[in-house]
Amino acid sequence: MTICDLHQKKIISIARSCVGTSFRHQGRDPANGLDCIGLIVYVAKAIGFTGFDHKDYKKTPEKFAISRQAMAAGFVGCSRKDLTPGNILILKFGKYLEHAAIISDRGIIHACEKYGKVVEHGLDEAWRSRIISVHAFPPKLISHSLSLKNIGMI
Repeated sequence: MTICDLHQKKIISIARSCVGTSFRHQGRDPANGLDCIGLIVYVAKAIGFTGFDHKDYKKTPEKFAISRQAMAAGFVGCSRKDLTPGNILILKFGKYLEHAAIISDRGIIHACEKYGKVVEHGLDEAWRSRIISVHAFPPKLISHSLSLKNIGMI
């Protein structure tokens, strides 16, 4: 098993621990609720990636708002065909609404207002057709985790 595999498993495990958490717009703490961005922020902080949280968005953000923030935060764009567990999906609903999810080994994990909570379910063709972009956590974070592992820090 490579460090990337371990990194992906940790991302999925942390996200999966939030399944069932209440949905709350701009929520950042599972104890009080999460939104789709809040889930990503929570997982990122748990693995040591901080400093990119952006909370001044509306319930219906402007076009490409989440995609722009992901790139500005250092998330790396991947091929839309690269649906690697642990990566982030940006999905489109309607004309402008974007939504974020974490790819798991079973499908996707996301905070969904429709369901009122964080859920995990399959990634069927209907969900795949909504994919705008795929992003990976920043490589510096993975390299940092690798360095800490090599010296016995994690």
